[in-house]
Amino acid sequence: MKILKKMMQVLLAVFFFGLLATNTVFANTTGGRFIDKDNRKYYVKDDHKAIYWHKIDGKTYYFGDGGEMVVGWQYLEIPGTGYRDNLFDNQPVNEIGLQEKWYYFGQDGALLEQTDKQVLEAKTSENTGKVYGEQYPLSAEKRTYYFDNNYAVKTGWIYEEGHWYYLNKLGNFGDDSYNPLPIGEVAKGWTQDFHVTINIDRSKPAPWYYLDASGKMLTDWQKVNGKWYYFGSSGSMATGWKYVRGKWYYLDNKNGDMKTGWYQDGSTWYYLDPSNGDMKIGWTKVNGKWYYLNSNGAMVTGSQTIDGKVYNFASSGEWI
Repeated sequence: MKILKKMMQVLLAVFFFGLLATNTVFANTTGGRFIDKDNRKYYVKDDHKAIYWHKIDGKTYYFGDGGEMVVGWQYLEIPGTGYRDNLFDNQPVNEIGLQEKWYYFGQDGALLEQTDKQVLEAKTSENTGKVYGEQYPLSAEKRTYYFDNNYAVKTGWIYEEGHWYYLNKLGNFGDDSYNPLPIGEVAKGWTQDFHVTINIDRSKPAPWYYLDASGKMLTDWQKVNGKWYYFGSSGSMATGWKYVRGKWYYLDNKNGDMKTGWYQDGSTWYYLDPSNGDMKIGWTKVNGKWYYLNSNGAMVTGSQTIDGKVYNFASSGEWI
C-alpha cells in the first residue's frame, strides 16, 4: 500500500508539474555574485552556492548539485514549478519525481531562450551534461531542433510549411537501456508513435509512419525497400483489407506490406493482381488455369451458375 501511495504521489506530481510549468518565469536571484574556482563557475550569496534553476540579471542558468554552472545540452527537470527554483545549497531540496526535458545552454551558461527552431550541434554522449570550464568536443554534426514556449525541446508531431514531421519522444526503441539523446530530433524512416493510442484503446498496436530523408511524413502508396505500403491521410500505415480508389487491396496484418497472388483469409481464397495488388473478380487465368472469383473476390468451388450457365470447379478452384 505504501509503495502504491508513493507511485500515485509521483504520478500526480508529474501531472501537476505539466500544468504548472506553462512558462519559465520565476523570480530573479539577486544579492550574489559569480565566482570562478578550479576552472568552474558558481553563483554565491552569503557564502552559499546557487543550485538548480536561477534567473540572474535577466538570464536563466542552471547549477548542478555541487553548484557548478552547466553549459551545452542538458536533460533537466522543468523550471518554473517552484520546486527547484531559486535554491541554494543550504536549503532543502524536493526529491519527488520530476519531469525532464532537453534544454540548451550557451558556453556562457545562459539558457537558449528560443521558442521556434534552431540549428545546433547534435546531441551526443560526449557533449551532454557538461559544466562550465569542462573541455569536451563540439559535435560537427548539426541538427534542427524545435523549442516550445518554455524553451524546452519540442517532441511529437509538428506541422511546418505544408508537411508533418515527427520529433522523437522516447529515445531508442528496442534498447534495454533508456537513452534520451534522440529526443526532439527529426525522425526519419519507419517511426512508431506509441502515444497516439494512449488513453484511447490500449489493446490496439501503436501506428507506424514513414518519414522521408528530410523527415516529411508520407501518405498514400509508397514503395519502401522494394515493398508497397499504404499510408492514410493521417500518415498511419494501413493493415488488412483496404479500399483505395475503387479497388480492394490486402496489406499484411502485421507488417503492412501489400500482398499479391493467392491469399487465404480464413477459409476463403482471393487472388491479388501480381503487378499491382488489386483484388480480382470474375474470370481470372492463373498459370494456364481458369478460376472464378465472385463479386466479393472469393474463389468459388463446386457447381456454379454464372451468367446463366453452369460451370464446375475443383476444390482447388480451377474450372474443370
